Amino acid sequence: MTGIDKYLRLLDQRLDNDQQTDWYRKLKDQLAKAAGLIRTGPAEQMRQLNQIFWNWVRTEEIKAWYGEPDDGSLFQGTSVTSLTVAAEFDTPIRIAGMEHLENAIADSYLAAHWETEPEIRGAILENVDHWMSEGAFYGIAIASKVVAQALGLSVPGNDVVFDVDGVTVDPHEITSYPAEIREKYFDACIQRLGCFEGLTLERRELESALVLADISKPKLDTYRDQILLAPVRCNELCTLISGNVFDTDTPYTYNQINDYFGADDAPVLPGLTVLGASGSIPAFRWLYAYRVSLVAQKMMKSSLWSEVERNFVPFVFFGVLVERDAEILLDLDALGLLRYRGQISPFIEYRYLLPVYQNHLASTGRRELALEIDKVIR
Repeated sequence: MTGIDKYLRLLDQRLDNDQQTDWYRKLKDQLAKAAGLIRTGPAEQMRQLNQIFWNWVRTEEIKAWYGEPDDGSLFQGTSVTSLTVAAEFDTPIRIAGMEHLENAIADSYLAAHWETEPEIRGAILENVDHWMSEGAFYGIAIASKVVAQALGLSVPGNDVVFDVDGVTVDPHEITSYPAEIREKYFDACIQRLGCFEGLTLERRELESALVLADISKPKLDTYRDQILLAPVRCNELCTLISGNVFDTDTPYTYNQINDYFGADDAPVLPGLTVLGASGSIPAFRWLYAYRVSLVAQKMMKSSLWSEVERNFVPFVFFGVLVERDAEILLDLDALGLLRYRGQISPFIEYRYLLPVYQNHLASTGRRELALEIDKVIR
């Protein structure tokens, strides 16, 4: 068994519980409601629901824009990004495996907690003993290439760029090749890439890992002449390491490979592909995951060893400004659930939101402009 196959097998023993079964039932019920809306709802209603979604996306992007810490400030942004702390190192971590990564996360979490606790207590009027007893942060954003290092997902460049029927295939341009070339390339890669041995990968999973592969790596001899592949099954990985979000660039090709591109009900969030999240969707909303990912990606711009910045940011911790924010915005008891198998699915996340938006519309009155004018202008 390879590192990723062996690690993912640990998840099986965590799925046979009532809470996970109940979440899956709710997820399926909600998706069935969404399918009914799409099938029978009038076109104008679907246009309106879609516009609501994009308005919410834009709101999250604006909140992310001012959510990054400024000049070392501890509190910034709103709600889920109001307490944001980067785990910074002056040299890259030589990650020896998933257990090593988990220990590094835990050590960094504890250090960040103890460092920030005095400031939190000094800034908030109410008693925070219970909050601090559970930890200052509810979650963590992890760079996908950091997990790739822990799982040993690095390969020589000539193992992914090679000749297929007289065509030199570069995985970063995979969508430009004919279907038969892509299929033969996939078959050859499965034989070449031992790092995925034991997993039965779909072609889209392998192509996603390859198209998101990164030639920029920490300045460590281990990765000389190597390419770091993106991890697969990221929801499952996130659940196992009790993480929240993986993030990476270039969503358009990724969505094309996974057959989401151009679908109205599978939106491409610009500038970012959120690969995975732990927790049920109500426990950690997709749009929250998007905001957190945007903030984290900006802070991780030096996640690779930088001779200019001289700091290494493998992950970012997120907390709330006050404890009741977490109680209102997040279901902390459900953040460890498996969201669903695989990676983040735009289809599932978007459709899960449709009945929510429809309920908002149904329960909202319609104020007439003429009545508003009569009321406020006399």
